[in-house]
Amino acid sequence: FHNRIILLFITSCIPMGQGFSSKSTKMSKPTLHYFDVHGRGEVPKLVAAAGGLEIDIVEYDFQANGASTADKLKAGNLESAHTKAATEMGMKGCGLPIVVHDGVKINQSFAVTNYFANLGPKYPKLTPAQTAVDDMFLGAHEDAMGVAAGVILSGYEPDLVPKVMGAVLTHLTKYIPDEGFVHGQGGPTASDVVILSLTQALIPFGATLGDGAADFYAKFPKAVALGERTAAYPSIAKWLTEDKCNLKKPPRAAREE
Repeated sequence: FHNRIILLFITSCIPMGQGFSSKSTKMSKPTLHYFDVHGRGEVPKLVAAAGGLEIDIVEYDFQANGASTADKLKAGNLESAHTKAATEMGMKGCGLPIVVHDGVKINQSFAVTNYFANLGPKYPKLTPAQTAVDDMFLGAHEDAMGVAAGVILSGYEPDLVPKVMGAVLTHLTKYIPDEGFVHGQGGPTASDVVILSLTQALIPFGATLGDGAADFYAKFPKAVALGERTAAYPSIAKWLTEDKCNLKKPPRAAREE
């Protein structure tokens, strides 16, 4: 009798249409909106690949009027396919990447990367300290990205790129092991993906280092080796063959010339 009362109480607390099931509900795929270049959108894609998270991707022709918010405000309003799409998504004034997923709408590469890491069914489980290290790598990536993108979009001096990237890689190398991944897990996390981006991405890093890229990277053999190990991880290696992987590609318009 008491068990029946308890069961009735429990079932009365479950909303209509829900109940206990041995099968989990299949999650819909997040949709990532980004340009047809590496930029700030490829690290989230690589993290999704590392964690076995399936995503949909909507690409836009690369158009930008500055590398930083200040640069963009100074340049004036930009009307393009991606700004119109952002407005239609209820994200007016927000830059890419943008993710839309089951009522969630977010932008900013940090937020998007961490969201994909948390959703990835095969993404390594990290301690708070390890997550903080990943966030540090992501922040360092943003520092380098801002300067290198500024050369392309805002007229920054090209000689700033090796200086900033050199400082970034000198610091991050302290955390890079001789073998395996940064956290000693069976698969890569955001830290490893950042190093892959810094050592192999065409835009903006390879493009702005130019003819000096080989000499520059020769100074950071541990970072280069980690980038290669990360690229060889099976799910990432597979992603690198996909059409919408833009790690080493120019914008689509340039590919078609």
